[in-house]
Amino acid sequence: MIGMGASLAAALMRLTPRDRALMQVLHELRYLTVHQIQVLCYCSVSVRATSCRLTLLRERGLLDCLLHRRFDDRRAFWCLSSLGRIVAGALADVPPDRPRSCALAGLYMEHLIATNQVFCGLCLEYRAGRLGMFRWFGSHHAGVDLGETRLVPDAVILAATPEDRWWMYCLELDRHTMAPDALWEKFGRYRLMRRLASLHRDDPLWEARASGWMLFACQDARRAELASRLAAECGLDGVWAGTAAELPMSLAASLGAGVAASRMASLPGLSGGITPPADVRLNGGGEGHR
Repeated sequence: MIGMGASLAAALMRLTPRDRALMQVLHELRYLTVHQIQVLCYCSVSVRATSCRLTLLRERGLLDCLLHRRFDDRRAFWCLSSLGRIVAGALADVPPDRPRSCALAGLYMEHLIATNQVFCGLCLEYRAGRLGMFRWFGSHHAGVDLGETRLVPDAVILAATPEDRWWMYCLELDRHTMAPDALWEKFGRYRLMRRLASLHRDDPLWEARASGWMLFACQDARRAELASRLAAECGLDGVWAGTAAELPMSLAASLGAGVAASRMASLPGLSGGITPPADVRLNGGGEGHR
């Protein structure tokens, strides 16, 4: 325990502000490509410089890199190591995350990276001043127990309103792998969640679920039209359907600049989550120090 405490202290002392942001982002999002990491945490340096920094953090034992054989473009997927999870937990003042398997199927990795790309797009809208502060919850924090079944969105996006209420958006990242019958069944679970939410009128979390929206992000307009039609036939309202690429701009246009970052508290009953990383510029990053 003493040795682990010394390792943790040493790791924390050598982290720059952008490194700290990366630890917290990976704690919630699990896996990111170097291009996504550059956009989120090292936006004022090149992808090459970002890659060099990631290699250094890997040498220090904070990151792992997964090279998946399925992908012809030889992409690498970066995640936290065991020590990195402990460091991220210390930064967030939460217990260390449990160990995770690196043996992810290719299709699931594609799905997770595509989901995290939506987060990247929302962060760009936030930095441009078109979208207010929001909190993003990965699927491991987004599940809802519905009694005999369970609903697990790919992510939940939470935005505060000036009236101290919350707008909740449940993201479904569609990869064209589900048949219409399976989509109908999924929309039915969302309808069930809304019905159950009406029975919890004094619970802020269930109130947010009752008035929330489902965001169906897919690859083309034809698939979006199918989702909209199935949702209407299923009796599910509060559905946005469109391409994943246009979702960040659409959500920014709907929400606007929102409330100040200082007022973005988490919704009681919903643990975890992350807000957009601070835009730390090079003169404050300190990545030149080993």
